[in-house]
This record gives sequence, structure tokens and C-alpha cells, in this order.
Amino acid sequence: ICLFVSVLQVSAVTTMGCMKSAAVTLLLLSFLLNVADSYPKFDSSRMGCGKCSLVLNDFLSKDHAQIYQCKGCCFSRAYPTPQMKMQTMSVPKNITSEASCCVAKHSYEMMQGTIPVRNHTECHCSTCYYHKLI
Repeated sequence: ICLFVSVLQVSAVTTMGCMKSAAVTLLLLSFLLNVADSYPKFDSSRMGCGKCSLVLNDFLSKDHAQIYQCKGCCFSRAYPTPQMKMQTMSVPKNITSEASCCVAKHSYEMMQGTIPVRNHTECHCSTCYYHKLI
């Protein structure tokens, strides 16, 4: 009878330990879900990148002249290349991408010391141009 009682006691202690562990796990999960839900709703696809607009360039701006440049995100997407189009490519690529970049609609050149700099006056989303520094 003593052996049976000691087995029941071990079983009860083990069961109680599992229950405490499950309770702690559920409490932690509940806390994490509550924290995650308390953050404001935001569009994660544009996280870290604002809309296309003029921004003061602190590095290039001096006391007498402020330089504004375009900064921000526009449209971009990638999708599988259609089979018909792949057959016409000289170098077939599985992924096709489209994009528009934040570019200056109007700008003018001004001198910053001895360096010519483009000061943007208006921005919009348009064809992406890759400029070379000369």
C-alpha cells in the first residue's frame, strides 16, 4: 500500500508541475499578444519609407544656402515573367520587376563652394534614372 501511495504522490507532483508550466506559458503568450496588439496599426509594406517629398539635405546645406532633394518611396513590384515573354528574351529571367522612383520634377543648379549642386524644387514618382557622379 505504501508503494501505491508514493506512486500517486509522485504522479500528483508531476501533474502539478506540468500544470504550473502550462499556466506560465499561457500567461506569457497572453502578455506577448497583448503587447503586439497595443502597437498602432500601420502599413508594414511601406515601413521606414515615407512618401515622395522634398527634404532638406543637412549635409549639403550651409548657412547661406539650403539644398532640398527628393526622398521617399514610390511604386515597385515583382512578378514571374510570362512564358511568352521569356521566349523573346536574349537572356531569359524568371522575375520581371517594375518600379517608379522619387525624382525631381524641377530643379536648378547652384554652387556650393566650388561644387555644383542640383537644388530640387518639386518631386514626383516617375521613371527611375540612375545617375553617374562625375
